[in-house]
Amino acid sequence: MSVHVELTYYGLSSFEVCVDGTRLLFDPWITDPPWQTPDIDAFDDVEYIFVTHGASDHLGDTFEIASRSGATVITEPAVVEHLVGLGLTEDAVERVIWGNRFELEGYEVRAMETRHLSYFESSVGNRSGMAIGFYLDFGPTSLYYVGDTSLFSDLELFVDQYEPDLVLLPVGSAPGAHPPLPPDDAAVAANWFDGVDILPVHYIPGSDELDVFRDEYARLSGTKPRNLLKLSAGETQTLTDYSQS
Repeated sequence: MSVHVELTYYGLSSFEVCVDGTRLLFDPWITDPPWQTPDIDAFDDVEYIFVTHGASDHLGDTFEIASRSGATVITEPAVVEHLVGLGLTEDAVERVIWGNRFELEGYEVRAMETRHLSYFESSVGNRSGMAIGFYLDFGPTSLYYVGDTSLFSDLELFVDQYEPDLVLLPVGSAPGAHPPLPPDDAAVAANWFDGVDILPVHYIPGSDELDVFRDEYARLSGTKPRNLLKLSAGETQTLTDYSQS
């Protein structure tokens, strides 16, 4: 089966996966970060937007991009209600909760459990919901975007069960916030994943969070890890290069 899958990283937890020309955007915090990101009109042909929770650095520019592009937003119910309140139609949103499995464009998507809170301001007051992660199986390659979480042992279970080729793992903080998964805790999780390729995300560029994570992961694993990818904001990686099939 020939499927071309590319991942483009936009910084923190924002990234895009392009599958044979179909653009999937994740946690699109595009206009406010202090690092360089594309103009908002670069996403006018996005078809799906995945949002893990309602924090501003994850929900980001979802409403504007979805309004411009007509993309379907896939996210947890509280964020859906917020977006519908802003003006998205019901057929432009898809509500998912932990454990949901569904097909999208012929590939498998799962909404994954995290240990985090989706808490944010909305037009009707503050909302609270369940933060989620996403697992996507494209056939020749698969990825698990953990999303914001604290450390819990089911992360190891999820990787053992679904065997992703790539894990996007948070390893630090957003600007002005405490890290949901501090670098040393992220290293513990990475050590559970038994050599699966890992792309560290959710850290502030120029901070020491990524180095702390790498050093602690090396200490726990007893060797210099060879399964860590590094993408700077704006860089693209062809994921089929990392397929195990």
